[in-house]
Amino acid sequence: MSEVDLIATMIVPAGVRTEVSQLLRDYGRQVRTEPGNLRFESYLDRDRGALVVVERYRDEAAFNDHLARPENAAFNARLGEISGGVSVLQMLEALS
Repeated sequence: MSEVDLIATMIVPAGVRTEVSQLLRDYGRQVRTEPGNLRFESYLDRDRGALVVVERYRDEAAFNDHLARPENAAFNARLGEISGGVSVLQMLEALS
């Protein structure tokens, strides 16, 4: 089985960026404890002001387990409440 790599991008208004950044940091600490998570790093895109997360999971099953966790639903619901937005996912495939 191959690893699952993705980039999640969140466009958030400047006025709530600090609050969403803290929410993302807190969520990242939780995600990194998941058994199938290999990478969860969050960044600020300085050019666009977007928040960007680079994620890697051991395999498709680990990624699906991540998506099914109640913490994931809670994070996305809170993100929507704060910023009115959601994450846009880019699923990546390595060029071998």
